[in-house]
Amino acid sequence: MFYLVFTLYNGIFIPLFYSVMRILALFNRKIAAGLNGRRHLFAALRQKTQGLSTTRPRIWIHISSMGEFEQAKPVVKAIRREIPQAHIILSFFSPSGYLPAQKYSEADLITYLPLDSYRSARKFIKLLQPDIHLIIRHDIWPNMQWHLRRSGIPSLLIDASMTPQGLRSSTWFRFILRPIFATFSEIHVTTAANGRTFELIYANPQNIHVSGDTRYDQVCERALENGKIDFLRQSGFFRREHCFVAGSTWPSDEKIILPALLDALKRHEHFSVIIAPHETTEEHLSGIEAAFTAHQVKWIRLSQFNAAIKNFQVLLIDRVGLLANLYALGKMAYVGGGFGPGVHNVLEPAAHACAVLFGPRHRNSLEAVALAQRGGGAAIASEADMSHHLDLFFGHPEMVMEMGGNARSMVEENVGASQRIVERIRAQLRTVEQKRHG
Repeated sequence: MFYLVFTLYNGIFIPLFYSVMRILALFNRKIAAGLNGRRHLFAALRQKTQGLSTTRPRIWIHISSMGEFEQAKPVVKAIRREIPQAHIILSFFSPSGYLPAQKYSEADLITYLPLDSYRSARKFIKLLQPDIHLIIRHDIWPNMQWHLRRSGIPSLLIDASMTPQGLRSSTWFRFILRPIFATFSEIHVTTAANGRTFELIYANPQNIHVSGDTRYDQVCERALENGKIDFLRQSGFFRREHCFVAGSTWPSDEKIILPALLDALKRHEHFSVIIAPHETTEEHLSGIEAAFTAHQVKWIRLSQFNAAIKNFQVLLIDRVGLLANLYALGKMAYVGGGFGPGVHNVLEPAAHACAVLFGPRHRNSLEAVALAQRGGGAAIASEADMSHHLDLFFGHPEMVMEMGGNARSMVEENVGASQRIVERIRAQLRTVEQKRHG
């Protein structure tokens, strides 16, 4: 089984993948940036590894993109606390994770992952010389995994989740995945149900651990770090009982929620709205502004905000990096994506005890489903649904407060995944050390 999958992967998939990536780079800036960033990868990595001690354990964490980077941060923080002597190495596949990580001071080395050819994977591992390897969620590259196993380096998949439908109905898919997942020493799943799913493709169920989701740890920590928005808090303009926050919105979301918000803004003079679009392009921002202007609702961009300015009802966020904190200003929040590609992070407003609303396409988010089941959130399918929940906002504040409390409780009950994972990292490192001296 292994040799067939190995041959198909290296003989067909990798050459095709390389060709497609080069073609797509001609039209896609993100892909082009990723390929350009890898041009001198091994020379740069050779120089960077010279600064690492050969006597300290090296913990390598691989991350696909920005979302997984956020999930990795509480794990890194726990490693720093529990294994302070360790070198922490972060690798990224996408520029959207790699570039922002350049400002991240908790890691000792940050690098791109090479494209997964057999030779490149072997060379990369030989240069890094990790004692243990972790993958956040799903960015699994077979050649890298096979070389890790061949080198005796334990590999842990964390924050693992997978829907069972495709696996149960497709024998050939399970056939392909089994020799790849066999390379993992441990799989840390987010829920017990996910653990049962992984048993379909992982032959060592005793090494499946229900550790939880590190996103809960991250949102709890970020909920306490609101220094970025102190200037908004201190302005006195935003009072939670009168403030609504719409985050990560797409035009498809705004088509549904803006009419209801406009109506509420006209009827309630003390009502304030913060909108943080998913894309802060000039075209997107201007479109939102035009809608408010047409209805004579006063707005201001964050870049123009001044505590002395009081004659506006809508604050439009025209910079990134603040949304997780902005939810602290509102009592109810709408999280975008649910009328488009799929709902974004609903845990961020939940961590601030907001009642959380989202669109109908939310099955991609187990957290959104859980919030709805717990009474901490609700899906809306129309403008009428949005208006209904805004009526609750103004007419039944006690119900909205209860929703927010349920959302916050769900987050608090699920913290601790990072600590559980680090305990397993320590156990694996002890095993590695015993083998070296055995």
